[in-house]
Amino acid sequence: MRRRAMCFIDGFNLYHSLDNNLTFKKYKWLDLWSLSEKLMLPNETLVEVFYFTAYTYWNSARQMRHSDYVLINENKGCKVILGKFQEKERFSPVRCSSSCAANASQGYCGKKFLIHEEKMTDVNIAISILKACVLGICDAIYLISGDNDLVPALETVKELFPKVRIRVILPINAKAKNLMNTCKKNGFKYQRIKEHHLASSQFPNLVVIGNNSYSKPAHWI
Repeated sequence: MRRRAMCFIDGFNLYHSLDNNLTFKKYKWLDLWSLSEKLMLPNETLVEVFYFTAYTYWNSARQMRHSDYVLINENKGCKVILGKFQEKERFSPVRCSSSCAANASQGYCGKKFLIHEEKMTDVNIAISILKACVLGICDAIYLISGDNDLVPALETVKELFPKVRIRVILPINAKAKNLMNTCKKNGFKYQRIKEHHLASSQFPNLVVIGNNSYSKPAHWI
């Protein structure tokens, strides 16, 4: 009997592993369903792919590219679960002889600036994994992420659903030493995405869906 496998993809963790390396940038036009299928064992059938991400609302051009990418992956059968970005204030720690802010520590700039932090993604992934196990709709879980924060969810699955097979898939360029050590400690199987997985899981440069067409961004080629 074939195992029912589900793949849970930490979108930005995967994206940054490609975007931060000139060799792998060209692979960002990634067919997530196809990639997930290539990671399955021969006795497994891929039944769901969940893609967790958030839109960069402060950059309209980037958000448009991202929404197009989400749409074409949804057309392939992926289920997209959105988190959000939250603004947070930070203060410059740069050493400075004349601080920009009156309340800055002596010798530091202290100038205020905003950063954007992705929120809800880890929680959404954890809840989705546990929900699939509670409903009994999967026999194998594949987590594509290099984020150690997701280990408690996997440990809970191991404790409550010992028959569910767990495999962690590390993004190709992710620094994930802690996660690998944690997998060894807990007996989770893990592997790293290889370049041939990415190269063979690309959308065509032009994707047509109904009356609309979507092109791979020129700076991704």
